[in-house]
Amino acid sequence: MGLPMTDESRFTIIRDTREQTGWNWISSDRCTGTVVTKLDTGDYSIQGLEDRLCIERKKSVAEFATNITEKRFWKELERTRDYSYSFLICEFDMYDIDIYPEGSGIPRRMFPKIKVRRNFILSKLVEIQTKYNIFVNLCGSDVEIAKQITFSIMRNIWEGNAELST
Repeated sequence: MGLPMTDESRFTIIRDTREQTGWNWISSDRCTGTVVTKLDTGDYSIQGLEDRLCIERKKSVAEFATNITEKRFWKELERTRDYSYSFLICEFDMYDIDIYPEGSGIPRRMFPKIKVRRNFILSKLVEIQTKYNIFVNLCGSDVEIAKQITFSIMRNIWEGNAELST
């Protein structure tokens, strides 16, 4: 059995103040917990790595479909070019994209007015990965899986930056 982790070997997760229904992590052997503070880019990062790690979270295809039509979203993606590690965590999967706007909560009577469709969404996901070098994770609708994947990303980034985790 290894030695107990010290506070210096654990990381603190930052959740942006604008992430209103955001995730919180409690203290564990790897993490000191979550603090809420303003991040310039993204929804989550790690204290001490705010200028290197950016994690953006999208809760639904409908949210993503709206965002990809907004200049503000693309400006945020531009800022991620300065980060060593950028991730997009999506709480939906390919099936959700394929059937969109079905299952989105948008009233059926509005479907004919929706201009953003499957192929456009897919093309923007590819653009985000190739043009902005952002890792896209389609996590499905299980929030706990998306949260667990996000934590695993942060733990791996923290451990990969040994100068900060010792």
